[in-house]
Amino acid sequence: MDDDDRVDSSDRLVPLTGAFNFRDLGGYPGGDGSVTKRGRLFRSDGLHRLTGPDMEVLRSIGLSTVIDLRTPGELERTGRGLLEEEAIRFHHLAVVQRDRGEAVGAPAPAGDDLAERYLWYLETGRSALVEALRLMANSSSLPLVFHCTAGKDRTGVLAALVLDILGVERDVIVADYLITADRLELIMGRVRSDPTYSARMAELPASRFTVEATTMERFLNGLYAGFGGARSWAMSAGVLPEDMDQMRAGLLEPGGSVPG
Repeated sequence: MDDDDRVDSSDRLVPLTGAFNFRDLGGYPGGDGSVTKRGRLFRSDGLHRLTGPDMEVLRSIGLSTVIDLRTPGELERTGRGLLEEEAIRFHHLAVVQRDRGEAVGAPAPAGDDLAERYLWYLETGRSALVEALRLMANSSSLPLVFHCTAGKDRTGVLAALVLDILGVERDVIVADYLITADRLELIMGRVRSDPTYSARMAELPASRFTVEATTMERFLNGLYAGFGGARSWAMSAGVLPEDMDQMRAGLLEPGGSVPG
C-alpha cells in the first residue's frame, strides 16, 4: 500500500494467527544517518486471540512489555487471552476512558473527521500516551509492543509520536500508517465476527474504518501547528527531555542498512 520504498511491510510484519497487524517499527531512517533498531519496538492490533504457536513467536522475539491502549470496557469484554499466563509486563493505558458509552474528560470532536479525532487523543489520552512514551524510554521495557483493537487509530497516533521523536521523516511515518490498509479487511472481518465488538461497530461512522494518507498528514500538520512536533508536545505533557534522549539511545542505531 505504501509508496515509500523505505517502508517494506513484508519485511516487518510478524506472522501470527491471532493478530494481523503485529509489526516491527525498526529499520526506519531516524535522521542524522541513524536507523530505528529492529526487534525493539512493535505495534499491533488486538492480542487476546493469540494462539499457542503465536506465543512461541513472541517468546522468540523476547517480548518484555505489552501496552494495551484500549478502553477498560474493551479489556474487560475480551480479556487478555494467553498473554495472561506469560511473564510479560502488562500496562493498561487507555487512551479513551468510557463510562456508559461516553468518553470521560474532554468531549470528542464533532463529526467524523479522523484527523481531528487523532488530535483529540492528545488531550483526552494525554496521561496514557505520556506513560507509554516513558516506558519506551526505559531499556528494561524492551522489546515492547503497543496495541489497540485494529492497530490503526490509537496505535497509529502513538506510533506517529514516537517515530517523530526519533526523527523519522514525515513521509515514512505516513507510509507506516498506511501499512494497516493492507491488513484492514482481515482485521475488520475478525472484529465484526466478535459479538463483543459487532454491535458497537454498527453504530460507528464509515470513516472510522478507513486508512488514508491524508488522515495522518493532517494529524501531523496539527501536531506541528499546535505544539511544534511530538517532542515539544511530549515535553508540554510532562515527558522529561532526558526520557526522550534515553528513548533515542535505546531505539536508534547508526545507519547504513536502510534502502532507498
